[in-house]
Formats: sequence, C-alpha cells, structure tokens
Amino acid sequence: MQDRRVARRYAAALFATALRYDVVKSVEEDLAGIVGLLSHDKGFRGFLLSPYVGREEKLKIAEKLFSDRVTALTMQALRLMLEKRREGEVEALREEFVTLRRRHDGVIFATVSSAEALDKDQQKQVVAKVGLITGKAIEPHFLVDPRLIGGVKVAFENIVLDGTLRGSLNLLGDRLRHDVLMQT
Repeated sequence: MQDRRVARRYAAALFATALRYDVVKSVEEDLAGIVGLLSHDKGFRGFLLSPYVGREEKLKIAEKLFSDRVTALTMQALRLMLEKRREGEVEALREEFVTLRRRHDGVIFATVSSAEALDKDQQKQVVAKVGLITGKAIEPHFLVDPRLIGGVKVAFENIVLDGTLRGSLNLLGDRLRHDVLMQT
C-alpha cells in the first residue's frame, strides 16, 4: 500500500540532497533501475515487499544487489526506507523524485500518441511545436495507438491536444448530435 505523502517527504529530502551533491541524474537512474527490477522480477518484488521477511535480511540482500551499482546516496535512501519499513513506497518515491526534477528543470512531461510510429524528424517536430505552445522544455513519451486512425494526440499536464482523425470524427459526431437536438 502506497502513501503518497510519505513518498513525497522521502523524495523531497532525497532530491534536495542529490541537488546539493549534483547527482540528480544518477539518483534518478538508480531509482529507475530499482523500480525496473521490482516491476520485472516477481521473485524480488515478493521478497522485498513480504511482511514475513525480516528487516535485516532485506537490508543484507539490498546491500549485495545494489551497493556497487547505485550511488551512495541512493543506497542510503534505500537502507533508510527498509529500516523504516517503507519498502512499499519505493515506486512512489521514484515518481515523486522525477516530478521534483521536472519541476526544478522547468520540464513538462508529455504523452504523444499516434496511429503509427513517428520517425525521428516527426518526433522532433511534435516536441518543438508543444515546446513552442508551452514555452517550456518537453520530455516526451511516444505511444502507438492504432485506434487513433491517423494524426497525433498530445497530453500534458491537464491539457489534451487532439489532432487525430478519431478525435475529429468524435467532434463531428458531437456537433451533429447537438445540431439534431437543437432542431427538435
């Protein structure tokens, strides 16, 4: 069970320290690796999140797995979370850390969906256009969604820019329904 407030506090402390020592990128990569292992290795996930495994055993395994692969700061944060029985918050910690880094850097995360994979030039054009609209740097995540039929849909913050054929057809259908209802 995740408690976002706890994850935010841990992330804020970790981010401030990482910023002070200029290791923000390294810590973010470390957290991504740990979360990736949690996501892809069910055995490790079960072990780490099990209430039946002792704290000491979890700490010992975490030391063996990560001490030579992650920064000292990340290892210290992981140790602290294990000692405080907050291992269930590791994934939320990573999300909150990334949010803090984006906010600090003035970067907006955008999900770009298209019916077919965009080539590098098209990706650059979309990112440039959204950057021009927002006035901020864009950190894109590209998805392929064949249901869109054609075009591109960009979602960032609470905004959706829908330039897809599916979106146009939906809008046209809504307008027709509205017009029919207004005539009756």
